Amino acid sequence: MKNRKSIASPFAVAATYCFLFSLVLWVAVQGVEYARAQLVHQPVPRDDATAAAAFEAIVPVLRHPRCMNCHSSGDFPRQGDDSHRHTMQVRRGPDGEGVNGVRCSTCHQDHNLAGLHMPPGAPDWHLPFPAMPMIWEGLSDHQLCELFKDARRNGGRIPQQIVEHMNIPLVLWGWDPGDGRTPVPIPRREFLAKIQEWAEKGAACPVDASAATSQTLGF
Repeated sequence: MKNRKSIASPFAVAATYCFLFSLVLWVAVQGVEYARAQLVHQPVPRDDATAAAAFEAIVPVLRHPRCMNCHSSGDFPRQGDDSHRHTMQVRRGPDGEGVNGVRCSTCHQDHNLAGLHMPPGAPDWHLPFPAMPMIWEGLSDHQLCELFKDARRNGGRIPQQIVEHMNIPLVLWGWDPGDGRTPVPIPRREFLAKIQEWAEKGAACPVDASAATSQTLGF
């Protein structure tokens, strides 16, 4: 019996040390993970000048025909680099997907059809809903930015949700619009980085040129 106790004792001590070592290691790992999470979720300091400049950088995309053809004035989409009115009397419809026999999905599939003058396509092809048409034709850069931020007019989105919207296939189609169509002028990665920077730095808007002149003159 004595021999059994003398043998069991070292094993018990070793097991205890193993348990304590494992516990210390687990606590250390959890501490590292917590610190890493704190760094990841640490808010980015607000920087109005950087945010406004980031928005200005993406304006050429927003004003390009690939975007403007669905965000221009009127209750219908437009076509081509010259943004002429869509043929076949296509209308927005109650859900943004056309009306009657000229529904968007009648011609537009979830991908571009090969060949010149063939219908373009992307998943969920549609115009904005009539209740929130997101028309920015004629708006200044400042007004366009304010539209993006206004949850009453943008579908209830906060700036980070605007960023997420810019990553959906229908928006990303602008970089791959199919044969015979000019893609948007800024690389996709750069555009997405800028819209993310705008949101992270506080989503400030650029000042209109007329307002900037008035401020400079002291009016």
